[in-house]
Amino acid sequence: ASIITPKLEEYLQRPIELEFGAGARAALDVPGDGNTIFISTVGNMALLPAALPSFDLDPLTDLRPVTLLTATPDVLIVRSGLGINTLNELVAYAHEHPGELSYSHIAPRSIHRVEFSALLSELGIDATLDESLRGSAPAMEAVANGSVDLVITTSPYVAPLVDSGAAVALVVAHSSRIPLLPGVPTMLERGITSVPHGSWAGLFVPAGTSDQDLAEVFAAVEFAMADPSVIAQINDLGMEISLSDSPQAYADYLEAEGVRLRNAVEKYQID
Repeated sequence: ASIITPKLEEYLQRPIELEFGAGARAALDVPGDGNTIFISTVGNMALLPAALPSFDLDPLTDLRPVTLLTATPDVLIVRSGLGINTLNELVAYAHEHPGELSYSHIAPRSIHRVEFSALLSELGIDATLDESLRGSAPAMEAVANGSVDLVITTSPYVAPLVDSGAAVALVVAHSSRIPLLPGVPTMLERGITSVPHGSWAGLFVPAGTSDQDLAEVFAAVEFAMADPSVIAQINDLGMEISLSDSPQAYADYLEAEGVRLRNAVEKYQID
């Protein structure tokens, strides 16, 4: 949030509050005056509304979508020392050693659980969930010390382990191969169409925001995200800028993401 706030304020010529987090219930009691913007993610704004009937926030009606902001590739890694260097070798190893490989999906309600469910199901891999791990940082530590074999999480977390040789990247959840790992195939290349991309973050404003204020905030985001310093800082974090063409285009994207993830939850029987 701190990366883009100064540029947003420069364009809008007023102070704003850019709040990161679930972006959920807090936004419902905030005035829609264009001065408060929320950042939230695929998990909170697409997966949970799709997967949990009891989830009491609809991002399309309880908030006003502004734009998709960033896309972050998610990467499946395997700890070094198992002789697994490609996805085909992972499949072969798993078939020879059913149930022996352990994995962490970071959190029960994370997008990474969907990614793992798709991967294991579509490739016929029998692996055992380590339910003790919560969060990407502990999972990376577990891969490094050899206590868990497989993890999927965002590329900024996995890059240090891959660079150090402690882990091997096997497949990427992204729309195309990434410069960080040009030799690593995407989920789409392996025919896993339920995972066409990885993680994303987007912006929202309170539901009471006027069309004029919404358009102004959208224009401010376009201005901020075109700044070379902002671009460099975001790329250094392992993320890509991925703006929507308009607030309506983002709303349409959110609706499509909800359908995709609802179908995935049903297909892979994720409870």
